[in-house]
Amino acid sequence: MAAVSAVALTAAASGAQAQSATNASLAAPGVYFGTGNPNGAFATDTAGGIEIGLRSKISGVHPQITPVGDVYSIPLGDTFNFDYSFNPSVGAGEVDADGLTQSITVTDAFGFSVSFDPSAIGDNATNAGAPGGFQNSEKISFSFLDPAYNPNKNDTFTITYSVFGIDHPSLSVENVVNVGSGAPEPAAWALMILGFGGVGATLRRKVRTAATAA
Repeated sequence: MAAVSAVALTAAASGAQAQSATNASLAAPGVYFGTGNPNGAFATDTAGGIEIGLRSKISGVHPQITPVGDVYSIPLGDTFNFDYSFNPSVGAGEVDADGLTQSITVTDAFGFSVSFDPSAIGDNATNAGAPGGFQNSEKISFSFLDPAYNPNKNDTFTITYSVFGIDHPSLSVENVVNVGSGAPEPAAWALMILGFGGVGATLRRKVRTAATAA
């Protein structure tokens, strides 16, 4: 298994320490959703008896992509999934997840963003040994962003999974997914620059008009 790089973080919510790692395996029972999904290549964060995990991979391809830190690279033309895990039983007993707030946010290089509560997904796989625990996989092409995801367009996606609640350490993991070069297409940047220039020109005309009127 690839070496795990870990760093201790101080969780402000309770003063407890959260232990984060990249390119890591999930704590027991590991990966239990789907079939043929090996353990590993997750960004994880653990505190207060809860572990959360997040990884990105090319859809239908195993083994997983080996990330560099929390950065995952996807070739142009390939659709990718992100897998997430919530395990409330990494301590001596199971943590009550009631009252915890969970969110996954997906943002692309153009600023389009969407968030959802992963605990509310109806088809989450639940570990029989930890009824509060769940895992699932979401494909980036599942209408997450507007405009529609284009696997043939250079882009960068930031995926963040956060869990927090009163009197509980906050947890957060992130994947940065570079599709192709990771930089948006030059034509797209040109359109954005033209748009910003048009806004600036409009504002300057308004200022000149106001000054003339005065």
